Amino acid sequence: MSEKEILQRYKKYITEIIQPSCILQYLDFFKQDEVERIKARETQEGLTQAASLLMDLILSVEAPGWYRMFLDSLSNAGYNDLSEALESSDFTAIEKANVNKELVRKLSPSLRHDVHPKDILLHLHEGLLQAQREEIEQVTERFGAHHGMSKLLDFLLRSDNPKWYNAFVDSLAAGRYSSLVCVLDERGDTDDQSGDEQEMEMSYSEEAEMESLDPNTEEALKKPRYDFEVAPRLAKLRDYQVELAEPALKGKNTIICAPTGSGKTVVAVEICSQHLKQGTEEQKKKVAFLANTIPLCQQQMDLFQKYFGNTEYEVTGLFGESTSAMAVSVGVESYDIVVMTPKILEMNLENYNIPGLSTFTLIFFDECHNTIKNHSYSAIMKMYMDTKLGNPAAPLPQIVGLTASVGTGKSKNEHGIREHIYNLCASLDTDTISTVIKHVEELRAHVIVPHKDTRIVKSRACNPFMDIVLGLMAHVESIVAKTYNLEALTKIPMSTRGSQMYEQWIVEVQRSCRVLKLEDEEMERQVCRKLVTCTEHLRKYNDCLIISEDARVVDALKYLLEYFNNLDPAYFDETDEKLARIFEEKRSDLQALACEKVQENPKLLDLQLVFEEQYRYNPSTRTILFVKTRALAEAIKQWVLETSALAHLKPKVLIGRRKTDNISGMTLSNQKAVLDAFKSEGGSKLLIATSVADEGIDIVTCNLVLLYDYVGNVIKMVQTRGRGRAKDSRCILITSKTEHAVKEQINIMQEKIVYESIEEIQKVNHEVFLSKIKKIQMNEKKKRDFERQMAVSKKKHTDVYDLLCGTCFITACTSDELRLLQEHHRVVISKSFSSLCNLKPHPKPKFHDDIEMKQKISCGKCNRDWGIMGTWKGLQSLPLLKTDGFAFLNRRTQQKRSWRAGGNIFLDCVKKPEHLEKIHWA
Repeated sequence: MSEKEILQRYKKYITEIIQPSCILQYLDFFKQDEVERIKARETQEGLTQAASLLMDLILSVEAPGWYRMFLDSLSNAGYNDLSEALESSDFTAIEKANVNKELVRKLSPSLRHDVHPKDILLHLHEGLLQAQREEIEQVTERFGAHHGMSKLLDFLLRSDNPKWYNAFVDSLAAGRYSSLVCVLDERGDTDDQSGDEQEMEMSYSEEAEMESLDPNTEEALKKPRYDFEVAPRLAKLRDYQVELAEPALKGKNTIICAPTGSGKTVVAVEICSQHLKQGTEEQKKKVAFLANTIPLCQQQMDLFQKYFGNTEYEVTGLFGESTSAMAVSVGVESYDIVVMTPKILEMNLENYNIPGLSTFTLIFFDECHNTIKNHSYSAIMKMYMDTKLGNPAAPLPQIVGLTASVGTGKSKNEHGIREHIYNLCASLDTDTISTVIKHVEELRAHVIVPHKDTRIVKSRACNPFMDIVLGLMAHVESIVAKTYNLEALTKIPMSTRGSQMYEQWIVEVQRSCRVLKLEDEEMERQVCRKLVTCTEHLRKYNDCLIISEDARVVDALKYLLEYFNNLDPAYFDETDEKLARIFEEKRSDLQALACEKVQENPKLLDLQLVFEEQYRYNPSTRTILFVKTRALAEAIKQWVLETSALAHLKPKVLIGRRKTDNISGMTLSNQKAVLDAFKSEGGSKLLIATSVADEGIDIVTCNLVLLYDYVGNVIKMVQTRGRGRAKDSRCILITSKTEHAVKEQINIMQEKIVYESIEEIQKVNHEVFLSKIKKIQMNEKKKRDFERQMAVSKKKHTDVYDLLCGTCFITACTSDELRLLQEHHRVVISKSFSSLCNLKPHPKPKFHDDIEMKQKISCGKCNRDWGIMGTWKGLQSLPLLKTDGFAFLNRRTQQKRSWRAGGNIFLDCVKKPEHLEKIHWA
């Protein structure tokens, strides 16, 4: 290919990248009038038009060495990647750098309006030429930040540098534009964020899907029946369900990906039935159905028992308090279908209570998109892959995953999403992804997809209450800044107050305190306790801001007062007293503002308008309102009850079971009571839920889903939207943040890319697909083997750790004073330990793992929660530690680590006595 043919071929790339005025000074073969024409076009018509003219003139040049001069001019001007791409005729890297430009273009209105270029130019080290930087600064100086930011984006979106996008996101983070970073940063857009937003304590099975199993219903009689060449069917499937089931019924490892409400549970029951019928007396089949939460396991067990009740196959469940070693051993041995949480299976495989995965012949992974990182699904499949790759002849179970969306991982572009899907397939050893292709029209006829709307609402014009709280936060932050250099403590910058990112900063500071090491131990203890105490107060103020922004001032004040009124002065140190005094100085002002007739919250007014319009149109409407935090859920419930026009909705709150930040979760019975009230005639018409209701909850009558500034990733969008199953359902995002509205549009765009990516993968030659999957699996196996080798070398040192209180950092005990009870309870055998503790009655005494939990243990100095005091097999007063209540100091290396950072390293230091009864307890 000639040099001019190369330029002609890649002309489009070049004209979309270069700024002609930056390279003209390095080109000698243009006449002066040609140079003036190019510069004039750049000024009058823009960079692309000028670049197009430049390319046309270059293609007419005949001077010797013109091509090398052009390449050198690109390099001299700073377009090194473009020059290298032309020289190698390989634009792959530039194409990859282009994929995020569409995302930034969509966000450009927010970026131009909200970002000052001076805040980020200092930190933006990639993507701009020096001449462009100078031009941006000049435009900003002369015409203002909006024009300067427009110029910056214009230049950045023409960059040839593959690193431009990450550099841009990092510069926004350094400039403290955290809300925009949340939208843009693919490295931070994960499903494992802290706080209430990631609550996954409960999900309910798709009960409506099971209705199609009933052959007597009018709807069921209208459906066509289909049979394979196997035994009589337990379930009668629609055509599209047959299509979904077919690969798994042929024995293939399969990911079944179909929309919420399409009947994946029906498909699973049918696959299970046909699989069991293929067993013989000599080779019986055994099925495990894994679901992430106890309530979901309970419902799935009930469903399987219902539909296998008149057959020879028996169903049991292993979850909650029915998971003693004996119960698991007997359950797996005696039953044909075992419903359990993945953690139970993982633990019992690790301790060989279940001999191996070959115990089962088929395993279902419900919500299989969770097979990532350190999830138990991943741990189980790593055991599976180690067996498969280490001993190919060993028997292994068939794997079937169920999901409504495979998600995007951390990727936001088509290439990255495809790689994420390949990795998920490799993790589940998938032979095929089963989706509806042939019977799409039938699927659309039976699956309700709610109409999606977005309502952008203005925030309050002024909020003096919030101003006082912001002032209190600034005061506490100044104490934090004087206590220790935060830049040395954490790399996460302090974010905008009143945001989830600010909460993450608090979590990171507290986590870093646990591993902080100073030469002066007493100084270290004082610094750490001071930082932890201050950030705990900042956490409460941050929650207060969120409530004030999204609900009423009076609710925000109530939340703050509950916290400060419940503090126990008996455990105050100097910092506690100072922080309490700071609040008390402003208490009366805050109370006065809360009592005043302050401006109504526009978001609440809009929410009320939505309710009134919907219930006027359809009085029998059932609504799920998703909110970010538990405290906000309670605040909005109180507002609804106290608003006369809305009180008839009889709101109920649904939160998870996990206790967080001294807020007790809901019991299983309370959760069930709330859902029953929501489903019943004459009961609640409004369910206010945290992310606990994202997955699986299925209420046939729910026809309105409201997202109250509640935005996540693609999977969260699909799941929340899918809660509306009734005819003419609607899903509405109510937000005061433009970036949230843009994020939701991006999610919709990415959802489409996910489906398109799956279709492309399905079209790939099957042998090529399997080859790629195997390559990923082999690479992951090499990583695991290397990590194991490193772990073995570390184990050569039998290290002892001091367990330090996570708040005041006094030494509670040492790791060689711990014993492992029932595989996962860590018991202290030190006689002096009790003298360091406060004991109070357990609010909900219970039995678990044959242990009677009788009392709560807390630090005698600062009252931090340390765990429980229990009784086991007649042994009294066994201190069972809550590991995240402590920091761990390695006596040999003097290195401090948190439990989260250390992982299972501390298990190696915990002894496993064969006869606990022989130990002399305190």
